[in-house]
Amino acid sequence: MKKCLITGGAGTIGIPLIEKLLEVGKYEITVIDLKSPKATRRLQPFKDRINIIYGDIACEELMLSLIKEHDVIFHLAGVLPPNALISESLIKEVDYKGTAKLVDLIKRDNAKCYFVYPSVTTLYHKVKEVNVSSNLKVDSNDYYSKYKLEAEKYIENNLKNYTIYRLPMVIDKNSFEHVMYNINENQKIELVSNTLVAKAFVKSLTHKKVLNKKKYILSGGKNFLVNSDEFLRNILESYGISGRYFLMHYLLPQNYYSHIYKTTLNDILDYQDEKIEDIFAGYKSLKKSRRCIQRLLAYNKIKKLKERR
Repeated sequence: MKKCLITGGAGTIGIPLIEKLLEVGKYEITVIDLKSPKATRRLQPFKDRINIIYGDIACEELMLSLIKEHDVIFHLAGVLPPNALISESLIKEVDYKGTAKLVDLIKRDNAKCYFVYPSVTTLYHKVKEVNVSSNLKVDSNDYYSKYKLEAEKYIENNLKNYTIYRLPMVIDKNSFEHVMYNINENQKIELVSNTLVAKAFVKSLTHKKVLNKKKYILSGGKNFLVNSDEFLRNILESYGISGRYFLMHYLLPQNYYSHIYKTTLNDILDYQDEKIEDIFAGYKSLKKSRRCIQRLLAYNKIKKLKERR
């Protein structure tokens, strides 16, 4: 039985990844994440079926002991926007240096280990349609993309077994908490769900020979194409304006670029079996009674988005 380690396993991608691995039923799963009430709550349903470690991936002794005994590492731990867009020193320390330390340990002590790394498609900047080899350009103030690219390069230069997946905005029908609000308005965008990402990650384990030492765009496909205004309207109608919305939409540059993707990954993994309408339906079912004031604050914004359509 192969042993899989998930760093940052209590996050948006980590939870469905655990579920998909358990569905397959042939992997021993270990999750490491920082201890918090949220992480404990999210991992509680799995406590009898997986190994859960609450700790910091910056602890070299701990990570060395884990890396030595695992066949696969899904490296999901990291700093997410908006924090990643505000503090360059934080994102450099955690996302780049933290990843580089893991890579060094794998290279030295378990070179056969398969490393799966999620990067970002914002590396492609303003280009409308892209494939994995399209030209890259990163805004000087986009620290998140900058250090994802640096981490990609470090992985490529040091590991023999890896796949890098560049992800567009990852959305979850069960949560609004991670939505990117600093996206450009009124443009066609292609997104992906966290469950599709998890499915592709799990299928990677049986397609390693094809995927190894390569980069791919992991997108949702034609069923996840949407106008950015329509996407935002669905969020605001269901959830309303939050503090995160104010911070990202008004105080940060509108530099979260999404695109339309040309990728062969679905031909290999056959994972694109969801629709964005499923996500919107999920949003509408989430505790609407608690969001009355937030939705009232969003009324004028929603009206303008409808008028522009």
